[in-house]
Amino acid sequence: MRSTLVSLSAALMSLSLLLAGCGQPPSRPLQPLPRLLVDDSVAGDFETLAQATWQQFLAVFHARAGCFGDVHLHATQQLASRAMYEPKTATVTVRVPGTPAMLQSALIHEWAHHIEFSCPAQKEMRPAFLAAQGLRPDTLWRPDDTPANTPESAWANIPSEQYAEATIEVVLGSRPIPTTAQVSPEAVRVISQWAAGH
Repeated sequence: MRSTLVSLSAALMSLSLLLAGCGQPPSRPLQPLPRLLVDDSVAGDFETLAQATWQQFLAVFHARAGCFGDVHLHATQQLASRAMYEPKTATVTVRVPGTPAMLQSALIHEWAHHIEFSCPAQKEMRPAFLAAQGLRPDTLWRPDDTPANTPESAWANIPSEQYAEATIEVVLGSRPIPTTAQVSPEAVRVISQWAAGH
């Protein structure tokens, strides 16, 4: 009799545990957040600024963090433009020295390109962004052979560059360093909504 009660008790406990698990989504392993990896060229004060800005950037793009990976940061005094992104190595190179506002803007601009090149889902946002900018749906997003020394007037008309400039507004609330790239409030909203997973 006692063994029957023990068996029945064990069976009821197993059933209650099974039922307790019903209705709950299966647990998924948490994906690590993308990291900002700095090399020895980056001075301590710049690294502190860059890491803090990276956390701001990730907070905005939290819903898309599983779509892009780590990005590398390199600093140099020898660069014609304020910064550049190398898709093959996922490396952002920033010209130093610079004011905090200049450095932050350059970082966010290039991290926007990092998402553009490494996250296939970013292409889903482009039609809405083009429409928000008043551009035709068939407008070329980015010329394949965009040279680093493109004149400012031509650079400002490239949708990819307008998107990167708009991303600065999304992350910082404004563009502290004005450029000739015009960005509409609706385009900023498009990026903000997409970044949040909508």
